[in-house]
Amino acid sequence: MLFDNERQKVSAPAIHDGVSGKWSTYGELRALVERLALSLQYPQKALAFCFCRNDLASVAWYLAALEAGHAVALLDEGLSMEFKAGLISSYAPDFVLTSVEVADYTAAVEGQPGYAAEPVPDAKNYLWRRKFVPEQNVHPDLAVLLSTSGSTGSPKFVRLSRNNILSNAAAISEVLQISAADRTISSLPFHYSYGLSILNTHLYSGASEVMTNEGLTSPAFWNAFREMECSSLAGVPYSYQILKRLDVEKLNIPSLRVMTQAGGKLHNDIVAHFHQIMAARGGRFHAMYGQTEATARIAILPAQSLPEKLGSAGLSLPGGSLAVRIDGKLTTQANQTGELVYKGPNVMMGYANGREDLNLGDILGGSLDTGDSAHFDEDGFVFIEGRMKRDAKVFGLRVNLDEVENLLRAYGPTAVVAGNENLLIFCEYGNAEEFARYRQDLAAKLRVHHSAFKFQRIDQIPTTPSGKTNYPALAAMK
Repeated sequence: MLFDNERQKVSAPAIHDGVSGKWSTYGELRALVERLALSLQYPQKALAFCFCRNDLASVAWYLAALEAGHAVALLDEGLSMEFKAGLISSYAPDFVLTSVEVADYTAAVEGQPGYAAEPVPDAKNYLWRRKFVPEQNVHPDLAVLLSTSGSTGSPKFVRLSRNNILSNAAAISEVLQISAADRTISSLPFHYSYGLSILNTHLYSGASEVMTNEGLTSPAFWNAFREMECSSLAGVPYSYQILKRLDVEKLNIPSLRVMTQAGGKLHNDIVAHFHQIMAARGGRFHAMYGQTEATARIAILPAQSLPEKLGSAGLSLPGGSLAVRIDGKLTTQANQTGELVYKGPNVMMGYANGREDLNLGDILGGSLDTGDSAHFDEDGFVFIEGRMKRDAKVFGLRVNLDEVENLLRAYGPTAVVAGNENLLIFCEYGNAEEFARYRQDLAAKLRVHHSAFKFQRIDQIPTTPSGKTNYPALAAMK
């Protein structure tokens, strides 16, 4: 398998499946992956779409596609069928894989030309195969495709190689000191880069993961955490807002030793709060920084650097380096603000906007312009100051503001700016009743809680002299 090494003991537990309530050892997981890989034989390197849930069957499909030598796009099973059909039409995947048998898939998949369902050796896995080989080849180095938007069904993907994934898993496992004795729980979906990173690092280390689709507010989630004696918990900023309200000390989870956070900047008060909790119980809290374009994580703040370096994203992962670009030149000099640039073996090969892009090689050469403004302190710790592009992190998911505008412009002139863990939507139309309906529609399409969208009606959206939307003027109206 992708992460096959001496740390993976055949008889050691690998994945606990919340659907069946059973553990699979590394030996059993390998056997399942090998059976599924046989179902994916194809005349050439293929593209597989895997619509994922947090379950053993989805994990096995992900690994089986790689085992068969193909490239696999990991996608949210909860996407609307409209988005699924659109993505399938745009990329014409050779295989469509899922762990959920739903009638609607027939329309989304078999409604496209050239697809047919096939039996597979495991009843929990479902497969559609394209009947004819496409003209566009898939690059031999391409392994995984991840959506840049998190949940909007955007056809834009990050192209990752096998080396991207392995190098990032190895570096994170080293810094976080993950061993075969560790056990985590799927507090994030694994089609999301951070959730995938958690799965990859634990498989790489011979550790184990409890797969569940329950959320942090579900008693079943904490029952599983407690009964399976999980040792680590990961979350995005919104997760930690929930955890603060729940009060970790009252959850009766004595096995918890490590907490990690990424997916956006967490307020310093909350970082300090959880650092104190974990330090008091002899554990560790790690704030981290990353991007899907770097296979998930770029920098990690050592737990021992808190509270001294509160607010910092930490230090670069082993094998990588950070600098800021000012007037075209890279520097690591302290207190100089510029665009953060990361170099490392986990930097993506590039983007894909359609099937024709899958044959492209590595066009970035291991260097990533992050789009974030940042500076270093005197000790070389990086501090992120904000985004330089039209993206926002909402409850841990990256959402492109232009895409949200496009979803709403059918109703009238719309402009969207990022707020604090929400999106501020300015409209020249609508009333409270209509805004409530739009909010629910966006929540369903983007799979983000409806509280993330704040509508405000204005007489006219401000523009620049060139006629473009004046976003700074709107941001000043927050």
